[in-house]
Amino acid sequence: MKAIKRTLAILTCLCLILGCVSISAVAEPTGSITIQNPSHSDATVSGKTFNVYKVFNATTSGTSTSYSWYEDANGQIPFYDFFYGPNGVVEQNKENGNVMGAVNYVTHIQENQGNLALSQLAESLHTYIENANAQTVTIPTIIPPVVVGSNESSVKIPDLEYGYYLVYDNTDLSSNASAVRSAVMLTTVNKDAVVTLKANRPEIDKTVLENDGVTYGKGTSAMIGDDVTFKIETYAPSHTMYTTYNYYIEDTLPAGITLNADTIKVYINDTTELSDGTDYELTVNGTDGFKVDFTIAIDEYAIGDKLSIVYGAHVTNGIAAQAANVNTATLYYSNDPTNETSVGHTSSTANVYSYQFVFTKFAQDTNKVFMNKRLIGAEFQLYEVIGNTKKLLNFTTKQATNADGVAFTKYIVSETAGEGTINTLKVHETGDETINLTDLNYGGHRGDVFIFGLSEGTYELVETKAPDGYILPDSPFVITITDEIGVMGSVGTLSVSGTHSGSGSIVNANGRAEQILTVWADITNAPGSALPETGGMGTTLFTVLGIVLMAGALAFFTSRKRSSVA
Repeated sequence: MKAIKRTLAILTCLCLILGCVSISAVAEPTGSITIQNPSHSDATVSGKTFNVYKVFNATTSGTSTSYSWYEDANGQIPFYDFFYGPNGVVEQNKENGNVMGAVNYVTHIQENQGNLALSQLAESLHTYIENANAQTVTIPTIIPPVVVGSNESSVKIPDLEYGYYLVYDNTDLSSNASAVRSAVMLTTVNKDAVVTLKANRPEIDKTVLENDGVTYGKGTSAMIGDDVTFKIETYAPSHTMYTTYNYYIEDTLPAGITLNADTIKVYINDTTELSDGTDYELTVNGTDGFKVDFTIAIDEYAIGDKLSIVYGAHVTNGIAAQAANVNTATLYYSNDPTNETSVGHTSSTANVYSYQFVFTKFAQDTNKVFMNKRLIGAEFQLYEVIGNTKKLLNFTTKQATNADGVAFTKYIVSETAGEGTINTLKVHETGDETINLTDLNYGGHRGDVFIFGLSEGTYELVETKAPDGYILPDSPFVITITDEIGVMGSVGTLSVSGTHSGSGSIVNANGRAEQILTVWADITNAPGSALPETGGMGTTLFTVLGIVLMAGALAFFTSRKRSSVA
């Protein structure tokens, strides 16, 4: 009986011990960091990779929180030198490196200086990491990189022990405008933190009105002589810690696109037009750009108010071919409450393209079967078609050299008609009539016409003179150029299609976007009926016989008339 009691006592003690162990093994409370898309920007977490670093630990007991340095697997304190090293940010307690000195430094920024200062702290922390890594002193992430899937609007990083973290966007290091670099504290006070992409710094977005006349995007195409419309958007920031807060935008136009200064309009929240001199100050730099300074009225705007600048610009014959013409808007803003002259900046761009069109005149047999024979002697006029109207295009000429080093004439769309312009296009007349070309070797060969300065749209190519021995088409060749410009402003697809009724046809229409921003089409002529058939006299014999018979008939009726009169 005593043995049984001893056994029960031992089991009871073991249960108590195990119970204590299980109680002590209860996991420490954890929090989470959610990174979400902004509500007023196209920026997205989709496809991004985020690194998460831990700066120091936070342990909560009841309503109190204590802090300690975070140590890596080797027992090292990764961020100690950031706060207390030779260039450390903490001035107090520098002699003993007390963690509370670091905590108080961060807490002061968080409670008194706002998100902008926290964003700057995050930048400084990451610069420290990069410098350490450059010296082969690797500062580890607390968890593996967080990779966000496609089409996601947010990502949640769960099960993070309380502490102070640095979240850094590792996929967009070149663009301040769309990155997350955020210092985040997790405690019972802020257990589940939310960080908004781009929310930690002032923003700017530059777009251009697309050819549909409705949609603003990152790129469009334009014909020489056209006007294009740009839009710049930003949002009034928080600046409570600043005595003076500078906030202004400078816009720079590329060569070939000139500012229409009288079109500049500034709006708040898309509805109300603001006044120069009262709500902002406008400075125009000729036709090259301008500055809109919101500093004078920045205190009048509510945090998050949308500020928009809309203006027009003119495309000239100085626009670049085979490249994006990049228009840049740069936002400058105060970034240090203790230094009024310290200014940060971020930029956004929108692109304008103008396309090349090369067409080649080829021969075609009577059955409309394409033949590889380049023709000369043809002349054309080109019309832009807008709705039910047609506009005859005028050109200037420029000497160029083809891939083989042969000089040829390039036709450049002229902004206006007048002295020095022409509206007749002639094919290049020298070179091999059967040459086969590589994809990127178009233009400047026998039978070619090379045009620069066109946009997406519909055109009518009217042949006004046919090559000798070939039929002049009785209707225009309808040419349609289409493009697709991606969300980053680059041309992804560029193509041309064509229709024609009557003699001749359009074949081999195609385009090249990334390489040379050029479309091309092969246009044919059918031979005329005056050409004799090989091996016989053909239509010429019938023509001669017809003339003889008509002359005989005329002589016969004349002699009959005379006999009757006699």
